[in-house]
Amino acid sequence: MSIQLISVQQLWNRRFKRAVYSCIIANLLGDTEPEVIGCSFSAEMKAFDLTGKEVFLTEFSSNITCFDISSISKEKNVELISGSLDGTVYVMDIKGNPIWETDLKSPIICMEIGDIIEDSRSEVIVGLEDQRLVGLDNEGKEFLKYKAKEAILDCTIGYFSDDFLGKIFLLLKSGKIINVDNKGNSVFVSQLQNSPTSIAFCEFYGQPTLIIGDKAGSIKIINSDLEIIGEYSLEDKITSIDNKIMLSEYNEDVFLVVASKNTITLLSLRKGNILESNKKLVKIDAQSQPPPVLKEESVTEQPKDKQAEPDIPPKVAPTTTDMEPQTVRVLRGGQIEGGDYIFKVKVINNKIYNITDVDIHILSYPEESLVLSRVDGHQKSSTDRAKFHKISKGGGFVSPSFVFKPKKDCLKGKIHAVINFIDEEDRIKTINVEPHDIRIICGLLRPKKVTSEEFDELTSDLLTFKKVGQDLTIYYKPEQLYQKLFVLLKNKNFAIIDSEQQDSSGEFLGVIKGFAEGTFKKNAVGLKLTITGTKGEQFSTLKVEVFAEDKDMTPSIINEFENAVNPQSCQECDGNIPIDLIKQMMTGSVAYCEACGAQLHELSGE
Repeated sequence: MSIQLISVQQLWNRRFKRAVYSCIIANLLGDTEPEVIGCSFSAEMKAFDLTGKEVFLTEFSSNITCFDISSISKEKNVELISGSLDGTVYVMDIKGNPIWETDLKSPIICMEIGDIIEDSRSEVIVGLEDQRLVGLDNEGKEFLKYKAKEAILDCTIGYFSDDFLGKIFLLLKSGKIINVDNKGNSVFVSQLQNSPTSIAFCEFYGQPTLIIGDKAGSIKIINSDLEIIGEYSLEDKITSIDNKIMLSEYNEDVFLVVASKNTITLLSLRKGNILESNKKLVKIDAQSQPPPVLKEESVTEQPKDKQAEPDIPPKVAPTTTDMEPQTVRVLRGGQIEGGDYIFKVKVINNKIYNITDVDIHILSYPEESLVLSRVDGHQKSSTDRAKFHKISKGGGFVSPSFVFKPKKDCLKGKIHAVINFIDEEDRIKTINVEPHDIRIICGLLRPKKVTSEEFDELTSDLLTFKKVGQDLTIYYKPEQLYQKLFVLLKNKNFAIIDSEQQDSSGEFLGVIKGFAEGTFKKNAVGLKLTITGTKGEQFSTLKVEVFAEDKDMTPSIINEFENAVNPQSCQECDGNIPIDLIKQMMTGSVAYCEACGAQLHELSGE
């Protein structure tokens, strides 16, 4: 059986003031041809005709993360569907009048429209930041609930083949593609490499395909056998993909719009060469792994007994000529959960061979403030180590959690760990995990309610309470920062004692006071947050004042609040966040770490 390849040609591109988070091809104006539409973080929506001429421009809410045009309800033919940072899906008519809205309680990452339940009408599927996939019918009622095991990057709808459960395909953070049916059942499809970012379904001349965009700007089109039948490169990270099929009496035109950085590009998909069945194509999941996105961990070879080298099977020939070396990578991190400190280590095997006899060992930790009690998520372990028989090749991983019991109110120090395993050549390898720095206090506090007068009286007694203050510049509008800090303070286990805000001639002043005590020694701590700035401007000044009975608590509290409101490093890979990305995420825009591609999160109470 011969295979139809697809050629890709660029028609035009258009730039926006800021990064584009959504692009679609849809009939916005109600004429005979669709428009190419882009929504950007500069709060503007532009529409172009198929020749690239701008035909529509309007302001768009900066709270919106996803946008589409379709027919959802019974009454209207053209409706505007959008998803927001606050977790709400809105359906409006073409004039912006609301038809229905549904609050899903988590920021919306991706959204797709299509007929999922075979009723000849369109439904909405939504991927949320809390890893849920939700399906909404044409009245906004939930008919589908699915919880992914990791973050959802994108979703699409289409009938691929009878080999799959349903029409929904999810792209997950690790590069996995998962197929989900309309009852929430799921099946693994493929493990992609090269940091994929976007996915879209397209039926090309009756041939179902998936289109994959990745961090490097590469676009790959795959058939139902997961073979690559078309490719194109834009060189910049792909953030959104959509396509449109236009039928005429003599031909079928397939258009593809792609967003990358602040640009949308219109591409044309056309029939390419015919490949005979005796020629093999490259599988999408056989593509090479990009250079490591984590900090390099030093790998050393330990001495072994001299003996005859075992016979090593011939290596599998790479499917592409630019195959990068594939290695074992390590992620680690920690957080307070239910009064325990959880230190997690994730070992990922990106090699083309299995690795065996994996041993993750805690060498040292701050014993004056923590007790190592157990290990979760392991097969064989003692208290300070987790052992695994093997980690499968091509992206297999293990992720044990070392559970520590705090015995002090203030946790500080470093956790040192080492990983040993045996590679495909029967050699012992060692990875020295980068030390994990602990500096946590708020997770071990308890809210303590006092009156505003008692707060002022207690914190003014500097013989008992030591005062430390620090001023921070935050890339939030002052009125927004006030509201977010109010929630953050409660999530950091402080009782809200008093709060007030004033607006005088456009100058904003807000003050929030909180009080708490330690779980163990009952040492009290007061916190006063003062927010100042010009109302409406995208930055403000935050003054953090800590009044603590135990002076050792102060640096940790300031550090936690500074990291919460002004993050300097990625939580996934510890890479530095450039100032322009900090500004982007603080304005409510979706931003991604330049080092590892992880989504950067704005101010939260986590």
